[in-house]
Amino acid sequence: MIRVNNSERRLANAQNQLAAAEEKMAAMNQKTTAADNKWEARVKEYETRLRTAEEKVKRERQGYKERVLELENQIKCVSSGRPLFSNVVLIGPFVKVFTETKGAR
Repeated sequence: MIRVNNSERRLANAQNQLAAAEEKMAAMNQKTTAADNKWEARVKEYETRLRTAEEKVKRERQGYKERVLELENQIKCVSSGRPLFSNVVLIGPFVKVFTETKGAR
């Protein structure tokens, strides 16, 4: 009878330890899940920032390319002797703009 009681007591202790370990494991899983969720949110935020920055750089490069083309065209016009603007005439420090094409060069 003593052996049975000791065995039952050991079984009860083992079951209590198992339940405590399972509770502890569940708590650790919740903490891990919360930390994982925070990291996932950070990664998503950084991916969004990266995409936005890449789009901005792409737009700026396109604008720079367009500006370079404009400047190259101006250089060609100046080097060929053609006026940049056909309806603008410089008169001393003043600029006269013709609205009709007759007055233009």
